[in-house]
Amino acid sequence: MPRVARPANAEAAEDPIKAFGSMLKAGIIGHLRAHPDGGRKEISDALNLPEQTVITGIDELLKFELLIADPPRELATRGQRVRYRVNDEAVTEMYLRLGLAIGEI
Repeated sequence: MPRVARPANAEAAEDPIKAFGSMLKAGIIGHLRAHPDGGRKEISDALNLPEQTVITGIDELLKFELLIADPPRELATRGQRVRYRVNDEAVTEMYLRLGLAIGEI
């Protein structure tokens, strides 16, 4: 018996579900849409979550390019504040892919 149910055409929904599939990631996107250019401490305070938990969500959102880091984290110097904002174009594309995969669009 498979551990994970994988219906036909599951590939179309896989990335959007991974990208949006948690309240943490949805909360980060929602917060940054209302308060662009927030840092991880501000996000964690606003969501009332530990900063390390928020960092995990930010990392996942960056992996899917749904957030933009300024400066890019790989270029930030130690101790430099990194600000995040939503990559609206990428979020819209991922949202549309999910809608198509579930027959909503």
